[in-house]
Amino acid sequence: MPHKKGQRFTRYSEEVKQEAVRPLLSPEFEFVLIKPSDAASKWHQQLELIFVLQGTGWLHCGEGAASYAIREGDIFAVNSFQIRSIALDQSALALSLTISPTFITSVCPEITRPVVNCKSFLFSEDRQQPFDLLRRGFANAFRAQYKNQSQLSIHLRGKLVSLLDDLFQHFLVDGPAIEEQNSANEHLRAATDYIHQHYQGNITLADLAKHTFLSSSYISRIFHKFLGVTFKAYLSQVRLIHATVLLGSEATITEIAYNTGFSSSHAFIEAYKQYRGLTPGQYRRNIKEPKIEKAVNPTETVDGFSTAFSSLMRYANVAYEEINYQPVDTTEITVDTKKTIKPLQHHWKRLMNAGYGKDLLNGSVQTQIAKLQREVGFQYIRCKGILDDDMMVLTTDVNGNPNYNFVYLDTVVDFILSTGAMPMLEFSYMPAILAQNKPSVFRRPSIISAPRDIDQWGDLITAIVQHLVQRYGQKSLRRWLFSPWCAPEFSGLGLFTREEYTQIYLASYRAIKSVCSDIIICGPGNGIDSLEANRWFLDMCKSELCMPDILSFRAFMSIVPGTEKDGLRLNRTNDALDLAVSGDEQYLAVALQAIRGVVKEQGLDLPVMLEEWSNNIWQRDLCNDTSYKSTYIFKAILENYDSYHAMGYFSASDQMDEIAPAAELFHGGFGLFTRNGLPKSAFRAMELLNRIGDELVASGQGYFMTKKDGELQIYLYNYTHYDMLYRYRHTTHLTKTERYNVFNEKRPQSFHIRLDGLEEGKHTLRRYHIGPDGGSTFDAWIRMGAPEQLNQEEEHLLGHQSHPLYSRETVHSDGSITLHAHLQLHEVQLITITG
Repeated sequence: MPHKKGQRFTRYSEEVKQEAVRPLLSPEFEFVLIKPSDAASKWHQQLELIFVLQGTGWLHCGEGAASYAIREGDIFAVNSFQIRSIALDQSALALSLTISPTFITSVCPEITRPVVNCKSFLFSEDRQQPFDLLRRGFANAFRAQYKNQSQLSIHLRGKLVSLLDDLFQHFLVDGPAIEEQNSANEHLRAATDYIHQHYQGNITLADLAKHTFLSSSYISRIFHKFLGVTFKAYLSQVRLIHATVLLGSEATITEIAYNTGFSSSHAFIEAYKQYRGLTPGQYRRNIKEPKIEKAVNPTETVDGFSTAFSSLMRYANVAYEEINYQPVDTTEITVDTKKTIKPLQHHWKRLMNAGYGKDLLNGSVQTQIAKLQREVGFQYIRCKGILDDDMMVLTTDVNGNPNYNFVYLDTVVDFILSTGAMPMLEFSYMPAILAQNKPSVFRRPSIISAPRDIDQWGDLITAIVQHLVQRYGQKSLRRWLFSPWCAPEFSGLGLFTREEYTQIYLASYRAIKSVCSDIIICGPGNGIDSLEANRWFLDMCKSELCMPDILSFRAFMSIVPGTEKDGLRLNRTNDALDLAVSGDEQYLAVALQAIRGVVKEQGLDLPVMLEEWSNNIWQRDLCNDTSYKSTYIFKAILENYDSYHAMGYFSASDQMDEIAPAAELFHGGFGLFTRNGLPKSAFRAMELLNRIGDELVASGQGYFMTKKDGELQIYLYNYTHYDMLYRYRHTTHLTKTERYNVFNEKRPQSFHIRLDGLEEGKHTLRRYHIGPDGGSTFDAWIRMGAPEQLNQEEEHLLGHQSHPLYSRETVHSDGSITLHAHLQLHEVQLITITG
């Protein structure tokens, strides 16, 4: 691609006067001086590092509408085939080092095509340590060349290798494979050559395809994949770069628009504003304002360098102590806050699991759920086990005759209604009086068995529904949710056959509908990944005419051991089913897509509900108590927002008797609250999520932005998944107090967010943090000294320390605001902005 390169740096000597241009290095790497007159956009195969020697300017890297102010001392990288343009102010200079893919492959064969995210200007002064390492390496490589050490090939290459080592260690991210990149090089060059030669005309994608003998779809793909922009965006950027040069002339805005290929001055102004964040007129006024800076006057120093290089050379051979600095992943986001993607319905707030019927007779659990309803507010509270023997719905008299008793059931329903929610009742499990067998999967009295007499089962369900109608009225019951029985999946444990399940489900379905045909029925409650069982269930419902109104499933990120290619042997325990945790971090989204495929196969269109979900089926997962759980809650809900008809988290409280109670307060239960009612980080995460706005503004990896009533909400999270050992319950690196050593290795996450479209003036910015440093009761307990028994004062203090960390500041907007957020592992943030 023909483009005017910056003047190659040489010593200020007679060679410069004679305008001789001499490469300093081999084609494998090259230093180039960038001056204010070098305004043409550039891209090349090489990886490029740029250091700003003096002055200020602007950088645009072809990443959407992102433009950055740069100044002396900044260092940043431009990846292979990434278009970049630099507009330097009058007295500014920058030095570029390009390193070829050939050289990189020769020293780092394991890296096919390096992609780095390195921009020092995005980080505060106290986070410049890794950039200082780059500055030192850059300066030493440049000095090695200047001192004619290029004759010592190994020495000079060593300087470059050291620089690359620091660059890749701290800033490497994933990128396309080099093989595909090489195959596109020639085609990209032909296409971009044509654009640079004809940008003033009305170029279309069809024109480009015709002149390059390539298909339009292929051009679109390689532009997007290797340049990071569409054909239209690239063409617009080329025009804008040339327009920036013309803004320094006396030409009018209309003339500049016409001479650079824009259809009108209005189109030019809008494109320029998107590109640089200010109008052409504003930019022109800025460059014409008097400058205090001195013009470039390259006087020679004793070392033969221009004084312009002193800002770089002060880093040469500086001895840095080993820095304890963890590499950081960086996400840059530019958002037009005036635009919205879609309205939000907040389906995740439709359902919350309270556990078993008997649990809701417990005053402590009631207090916790009442608090949950006040602070978050769910539409339905789900309760199962209402037919277990501890609810005494079915008993017998001295003669063995069945008696119905609804006292406890009424107490449960009355409490749910008192919180402002409606009940979702599961008719489970099987009263001992009716059960064929007496097996139980849990430690609590939950019998999962077919009935001895299916008619008696049907009579029981009919009696319950009739009682509820009499007590609460048909109008109320038409809004409630009912599940006919437990999941057919339990047939796999040998507790009943599928034929028996069909009888039970059909008897329940018909009994419910016989009393009130408008009642909403949910089912079956299988694991969402059990496609064969779910196909069988839908086939059965079609043939028996008993299709539920809502398909309900469970999802605990569980897999059967041995289904993963490199899976370990599961460490079995009496406290959980024999299931490992999936390694798929997109488990809920992938499972939903699969379920919808099954539903479509059946020719059905039914809403899909998660009646139970969590990160693990293990009720002694000690990570449940940590701030990890807040990041899991954020990830699960935000990445699947409104995808499910409802998402019923399991469960509200640790106080649940599926397994024997634990002596420890922080024992790894499912709950949002500890058994004594202390809010865990998972509850605090739901509190923050309750502030989500009604319109989606932007979303992506680790972020979710909404707005409502003049407030903008920005949700950020840095989730990391269990490592393989822990997914198979090998707890080698886990103790009661050390619980963060069982996760995959991952970096802290920095977000750099530019918000456009804001009103000018002052804005209030509020930040809420949940992580190991705040918002986590468990971590506060660790800082307290991890006492085994808490007194009343300590419980009160822990409750207070469970609140998210909070800060507030006032920022000024000229139509845009730039925010920076740094998240450690297992940290979430909510940032709100109000005018």
